[in-house]
Amino acid sequence: MEDKSIVFNGIKYEWLGQSTMRITTADGYIIYTDPVMLDANPPRADLVLITHHHVDHCLPEFISPIRDENTKVAAFHESYLKYCVQDIKGVRTIKVGQTVDFGQAKVTGTEAYTPRGFHMKGEGCGFLIETGTQKIYFSGDTTNIAEMEALKGVDVAILPICDNAYAIDTKEIIKAVKVISPALFIPVHYTPVDEPEPKVKGDIFFSKDPKFYTRKENPLILLPHFENTGIKVAILKKLT
Repeated sequence: MEDKSIVFNGIKYEWLGQSTMRITTADGYIIYTDPVMLDANPPRADLVLITHHHVDHCLPEFISPIRDENTKVAAFHESYLKYCVQDIKGVRTIKVGQTVDFGQAKVTGTEAYTPRGFHMKGEGCGFLIETGTQKIYFSGDTTNIAEMEALKGVDVAILPICDNAYAIDTKEIIKAVKVISPALFIPVHYTPVDEPEPKVKGDIFFSKDPKFYTRKENPLILLPHFENTGIKVAILKKLT
């Protein structure tokens, strides 16, 4: 059963597609991750986090609708910020291992890469988000990597389950989630099986269709792997 959202310990999680999550705290603080898909009339962001430069994670036309003069924007690399935003006010970088305090959320950069390539080490990151009493791990594009063993006390883990380059392997993600051992796991970065295949025009390597950069997967296949582990899997209905 897919739900449009899940509320976990007072924090609401919504999946807009690809790796775009909207995270809303009990007092209305709103965080967007890698916004490249938006629903109708999306609420303004207090904080936008960008993990890397691929067009299925960073497109400027999806930043402006959720940004105003009070929105903070942070990304792994300065060039990603210059691409995604025109006005650099309230914009900054977050490097791996660096923690930035945004007031209602503290964010630490984490390693994100795939040993098979395409998602190269040093090109992007994940984020460990601490807000209220909750610790949220948004991994960015990664697979099961050794650095995950250092992640402790994660309440909610949001990880990709596939990509079209086959660098992100679903079986490895299952192992990664078990290493992290969150209370809640939310799978992202896949195309629901009931959606049509994206029609890409022109050179596929220059496509700006975010849907192209993943593939169809049925997240229900994850459920048996987490039985009796204490890890809940929340399969969210895509809002866009």
